[in-house]
Amino acid sequence: MSALARHFLHQNIPVFGFDRTKTELTEALEKEGALLCYTEDTSAYPGWSEAETTVIYTPAIASTHPWRLFFEAYQPIKRAAALGLITHGHKTLAVAGTHGKTTTSAILTHLLTSAGLDPTAFIGGILSSSGTNYRLGNGPWMIVEADEFDRSFLHLHPTAAAITTTDADHLDIYDDEADLNNTFDAFVQQVEGPTFTGTDLKKTTAVGSKGNHCFATNIHANQGAYSFTLHHGNDQLETKLFTPGKHNIYNAVLAAALARHAGVSLEQIAAALPTFEGIQRRFEYHMKGVTTLIEDYAHHPTELKALIDSLHEMYPEENILLCFQPHLYSRTRDFFDGFVTQLKRVQRCILLPIYAAREHPIEGVHSAALAAQIPGSKICTLEALPKAVLKENCDVVLIVGAGDIGDSIPQLKAVLR
Repeated sequence: MSALARHFLHQNIPVFGFDRTKTELTEALEKEGALLCYTEDTSAYPGWSEAETTVIYTPAIASTHPWRLFFEAYQPIKRAAALGLITHGHKTLAVAGTHGKTTTSAILTHLLTSAGLDPTAFIGGILSSSGTNYRLGNGPWMIVEADEFDRSFLHLHPTAAAITTTDADHLDIYDDEADLNNTFDAFVQQVEGPTFTGTDLKKTTAVGSKGNHCFATNIHANQGAYSFTLHHGNDQLETKLFTPGKHNIYNAVLAAALARHAGVSLEQIAAALPTFEGIQRRFEYHMKGVTTLIEDYAHHPTELKALIDSLHEMYPEENILLCFQPHLYSRTRDFFDGFVTQLKRVQRCILLPIYAAREHPIEGVHSAALAAQIPGSKICTLEALPKAVLKENCDVVLIVGAGDIGDSIPQLKAVLR
């Protein structure tokens, strides 16, 4: 939503919005000119008329919320529908998938920008290089994340696309995994050109229509950086990626396939990948030294597995503490065993209460149930987390989750210095 707000602000269109709490992101938007409120009191609305106002909402806001009810007469549209309207008539590259969308679209934006194609991009995370999730360009290409939540990506008709993974998720929306996969199939049918996808680094292929695929070989890790051979068709070049996690090579390969489709040469891609600086809250370092403090957005067992795999590869001898805030009651219930399996893999684990977001509590689903299956794990509130972390005295501390657990970072940095 914030990227959309920035898009309209760049067009000199006034923006009013609501959020539950003030954050660094909302404060940045206010500095950029947005009018924001943090109350459910609808009298805060500046009074713009229905005729001159477009109302855009995220499905994360319940239909019974005071602001949703207030704007019913304005015929509000979903975020994805707004993206569909903005990208209509433009050459668009879309990145879909249950994991890795943000990293892949961010790498893709970096590749096209480095090649001088000057794209416009809507990213689901904050780029470390620019400190924003939106890029306004004058080139012919637009880059968007195609979100499967609530079937939102069916509002898009991109020129080409990539699908990272289709693991079961959002089972509060979809009937089952088959229903989710059928919706991805429907999305592919709306893509004008190729859709690049795959199951591993050697099977990245084009489906939907003909297109040369990319893949990676000769992968070598060195303290979180990776050197590898990037292939496109019969061509190949050596390159590097300094974003931790082998799964990010797969994301880079998909981004490279889309970049080649947009006309970026393999030489330009190989030169640009080593200069990609990453995304905030994706294996983001906040401290390095006696104690290493890392923040990550992982909120699904598959994402936790990739994160913990990377940790074990980079820190095989260090004492690791993982502080995890489960996101959504339904996701915790649906993937309970998967969360237990992954969280057991770290030496020490602190669990925060479930971040509810748009949901109401589900009986029997809570962090204490997870902790009961994870030997040595502890329960802690967000407010008490800094003291609890300090008491553990670990070499590497991870702050993990898609909720507000990241709000603890300033306090953690203060106590761990």
